[in-house]
Amino acid sequence: MTLASSGTMSIGGTTANRSINLELQRNATQTSSMGETDLRSLAGVSSGAISMSNFYGKSLYDWTTTITLGAGTFFGQSFRGYSPNVGGNSFGSVTDSTVDLYSGTPTFAFYSVNNGNTFFYVFDNSSPANNAGWTTVDLYFGTAGATGTPNATRNRADLNYSLASGTRFWDMADTGQTNGTFTFLSNVAVTLGFK
Repeated sequence: MTLASSGTMSIGGTTANRSINLELQRNATQTSSMGETDLRSLAGVSSGAISMSNFYGKSLYDWTTTITLGAGTFFGQSFRGYSPNVGGNSFGSVTDSTVDLYSGTPTFAFYSVNNGNTFFYVFDNSSPANNAGWTTVDLYFGTAGATGTPNATRNRADLNYSLASGTRFWDMADTGQTNGTFTFLSNVAVTLGFK
């Protein structure tokens, strides 16, 4: 969710889009201070004076999308997750099909093959190019929306990255913590929140 672009704003409180704590996925009554790192990061003010107006229009995530998982067997391989095109076939659906993290707003895919590791694909290499554009992704399993505590978090710098034929992709390293993410039945929601 994004904080309101004007009007009353508070650190605590239970009003959606008016509570900084709620935007940071904290308890509404949690003690927070304007000078702490998480609040400064959300406001985009690394040092110096900070005011409530610095929070107008800010969001915890730079881009979110909810995937309704799909599945299909193509070319003798079992695919699970979301893709707009694998050899002319598509599976799954999303709430936002263009990656707002890049200048060209490219399309993407997020799937596993034969129950192996999950990969995040971005179908172009626009600015910022190569292994860039986001720092972390929070994964929320079984929910449509980035609320509560994420089930898993992945740091881009810790993932194996590749670029081939204008497509960049990251191995989400889902052995252990997120292994099996895409082995659920179809129509299960997974929300991705990118920072």
